[in-house]
Amino acid sequence: MNTNKQLAINIIAQLIAFGIQIGISFFLTPFIVKSLGAAAYGFVGLANNIISYTTLITIALNSMAGRFITISVHQNNIEKANIYFSSVFFSNLLISIFLFIISTILIYYLEVCINIPANLIWDTKALFALLLLNSIIGLVTNVYAVSTFIRNRLELNSIRTIIGNISRAILLIVLFSFFVPHVWYLGISALIYTIYIGYYNYRYTKELTPELHLSIRKYNKKAVKELIRAGAWNLISKLSDILSQGFDLLLANLFISATAMGILSITKTIPIVILSVFALLSSCFAPEWTELYAKKQIDKLKDELLKSIRILGIFSSIPLTILYVYGDVFYKLWIPGENNNLLYTLTIASTIGMVCGLPQESLWNIFTITNQVKKSSLNLLYNSIIIIIIVLIGIYSVESDTAKLFILASTRTIVGLIRVLTFLPIYGAKCLGLRSTIFYRPIIINILSILILSFFSFLIKNYLLEDNWISLCISIILTTVLGIIINSYLVLTPADRNFLWKKIQSKL
Repeated sequence: MNTNKQLAINIIAQLIAFGIQIGISFFLTPFIVKSLGAAAYGFVGLANNIISYTTLITIALNSMAGRFITISVHQNNIEKANIYFSSVFFSNLLISIFLFIISTILIYYLEVCINIPANLIWDTKALFALLLLNSIIGLVTNVYAVSTFIRNRLELNSIRTIIGNISRAILLIVLFSFFVPHVWYLGISALIYTIYIGYYNYRYTKELTPELHLSIRKYNKKAVKELIRAGAWNLISKLSDILSQGFDLLLANLFISATAMGILSITKTIPIVILSVFALLSSCFAPEWTELYAKKQIDKLKDELLKSIRILGIFSSIPLTILYVYGDVFYKLWIPGENNNLLYTLTIASTIGMVCGLPQESLWNIFTITNQVKKSSLNLLYNSIIIIIIVLIGIYSVESDTAKLFILASTRTIVGLIRVLTFLPIYGAKCLGLRSTIFYRPIIINILSILILSFFSFLIKNYLLEDNWISLCISIILTTVLGIIINSYLVLTPADRNFLWKKIQSKL
């Protein structure tokens, strides 16, 4: 199949899968919050965060496994590919046994480690246990996910994800509708989903890459060490990510209350969705940039980098404007009964850095392309340590629970904003031998775009918006149309508009 066509299929399939996942989260979140309460819902996010800490043990090994197995297969070195394949599987199996023993002890004494309301202790423990089992199954079957990547059949993953998410949503609706609500239902649904994904990963491996098979005899310590060395800086980046934002729910639980943790967990739902979409979009640029860098076509690479900032700027300005202008009404309609003004202001506090960060999301690929991941990872680690210090000092310095919540929500975005306005554009340009200020102009234009679009959106809100879903949807559509028009002339260059118009004409 033509590579461009396959790329388009992969992107479209992933976007559809992600769109369905967003839709499911949109409808299920208020349903679950209403059934369980904000405090109980907060333990879902906390459990996922704490379980994700265990990936620190495995990320150095697994983050580069797909790369080494894929290269070996395409070089027709099947023996080496199977050494990597078997070494990763049996290493993950040993780690899983260790994690199971340690985590079981921690779950048994869970109420000693974190604040849990008395009526939620056993529910929360069951949730943690199910999510632990879910994580272990995912870890053991992780290596089987490489087959669709090797054969460039990522749309199979997307189809599987769509079916899995719909089935998971149906299961949750049935459980919460016909049985007494329990928070561990989310653990059951996650476990069934992971078993389903693992089964199909195994099937795809047998169908797409039958040359890959497990053998304990092919377990190789040198291969394991090679993978760990290659993925070591990814471990630093993951640790930094946990320090900067993975601890916020845990800190809210320990230093404020379970209810405050639940409120913070709700406000993280939309930002996580936005960041996930942009991580997906930014990854689409990397293959072409890698080729241009390899061929030393730096001028063309520079043009493509600037184009990516403009394109991502368009994609980011519209949802951010909608969030900032209509967020209070959205929360009022989405989760009635909760403090929608607090949810709204906390969300703004946690996302303001995205105004400058999202358009530049693709620039993080520069450090991988130029093999400068070390400095990027260390910079992220330093920033994360600063965030933790500021948060801890802030929490101990104020008495108000609301003030503590705002410290947790805003510190990361403020420090992150400084990082994306200094380190990312300046050091990214330096890695390519470009002028240090080369990326600032499109960033400034994107900020201007959001300000202009927000002005017109506030007019729409004041004169047209009423407190109902139909009115909100109409207002969002008007803002989206205005955003496309404004960005087409303010953000895009004539060459960009000409390129897009030709593409549209060719499809019509």
